[in-house]
Amino acid sequence: MENEEIQVEVPLPAPSPDTKNRLDAAREFAVEQYEKIRRAAAAQFDNVCRYTKDARTQINAGWDATCSKAKELHKAGEEYVRANPTGSVLGALGLGVIIGLLVGCTRR
Repeated sequence: MENEEIQVEVPLPAPSPDTKNRLDAAREFAVEQYEKIRRAAAAQFDNVCRYTKDARTQINAGWDATCSKAKELHKAGEEYVRANPTGSVLGALGLGVIIGLLVGCTRR
């Protein structure tokens, strides 16, 4: 004879009225907690959306100010080079030599 497993179904006891009341109370509690968490998550989502909108506005304003300042500096640099071409070329040459010497020294 081979090992045969015998399975016997054991009937579950019927829930008592007290058990049913506890299950209903637990279900209500779970629903309340779910709603509380859902409301808190929605509020946090709104806060994050507001924060990112404010951050985007500040970043765009900073970017615009930076672009404006860079354009002003570019224009001032062009005007300086047009007014002082010899000095500008000699200054660029001197700066290039210094940078070349520094880079050459660090490779040794």
